[in-house]
Amino acid sequence: MSNRNPLDYSLNRPLSKGYNPIRYLFKDVVLYLCLLSILIFGLAMLYSSSGQSVAMVIRQSVYVFFGLILMTFISHLKPDSYKNILMHSYWVGLLLLIYVLVFPASGYSTSRWIDFGFFSFQPSEIIRLILPLSLIAYLCRKESAIQFSDWFSATLAAFICAYLVFEQPDLGTAIIVFTSGLIPIYLAGLPYNIVLVYLGSAALAAPFIWANLLDYQKQRVLTYFDNNVDPLGDGWNIAQSKTAIGSGGFFGKGYLEGTQSQLNFLPESHSDFIFSVVGEEFGLLGILILFFIYTLIIWRIFKIGFEAQSNFERLACSSLGFIFLLFILINVSMVIGIIPVVGVPLPLISQGGTSIVVHLLAFGVILSAKKPYL
Repeated sequence: MSNRNPLDYSLNRPLSKGYNPIRYLFKDVVLYLCLLSILIFGLAMLYSSSGQSVAMVIRQSVYVFFGLILMTFISHLKPDSYKNILMHSYWVGLLLLIYVLVFPASGYSTSRWIDFGFFSFQPSEIIRLILPLSLIAYLCRKESAIQFSDWFSATLAAFICAYLVFEQPDLGTAIIVFTSGLIPIYLAGLPYNIVLVYLGSAALAAPFIWANLLDYQKQRVLTYFDNNVDPLGDGWNIAQSKTAIGSGGFFGKGYLEGTQSQLNFLPESHSDFIFSVVGEEFGLLGILILFFIYTLIIWRIFKIGFEAQSNFERLACSSLGFIFLLFILINVSMVIGIIPVVGVPLPLISQGGTSIVVHLLAFGVILSAKKPYL
């Protein structure tokens, strides 16, 4: 009879040789330090951009602490122990998206929130993590080659989630959800002839999608091409954002010294446009340091994926790495006017408890792919 502890099948245990408790606990010290640096910096920027709101910072700190605990716990689970759970978690996310449309929370202008009174969240934030991971688990569920039916089912699953988010209505998040689903599908080896079919279908559907956009959604696209189309709306937002970043110069105006943010010229400075506050208060130098830390994080993600032991682990790390990079690029591009405003927070920095926890859960999955001795 075997004396093996049953937990050995679900936990990544360190080798006795060269045992390092710090490396075993944190799995990747460099990645942990980078994440902590970004999170602490984010709390400092939230305090500045929210008008020195201590309550908002404390609330965000609770989410950060809770997210770090969950991340550490998940990082010590073997991916095989939760892969099947991830695959079926898609249905949980789908039910949440349907629920928020059927039973919208009162007090909100859109059907995006589930409100329990003491706690509220957006299912669309959660589906951005559940969708890619569930699709990865589905595509990696067997050793044989992926069939056309698998590609079609995975794409259909991503489209359904994106459509439900679009109906909230939230066009920007719907596009991101769909893209988050397509990234693992493509990385899993989607044939190029199917890629061409998808691109052709998107081109044919574009006029229909435009015709069904709400007026404010169309306005955002038009403002992207000409800020003067809506000078006191989205055009104002982008103009103030550019002004804030440009006025920071190389060294910035100093912490809590930004005029655009402190005098409330900059809209949503604690969430979507917090990058503009960083540029105004810390200048180009601060932006470069922030990008450097982000680059270290992304490098560690792909390094862990490259050294992973299974297709599921490699695909999960690479997909989550590209999605994390996508969030950064969209937010930065949005606040400097390269793309229309789509309401995407800056990862690990912008205000938003659900977003913080979801990102840290993703890092828990990434760290679980790394063995303690690597």
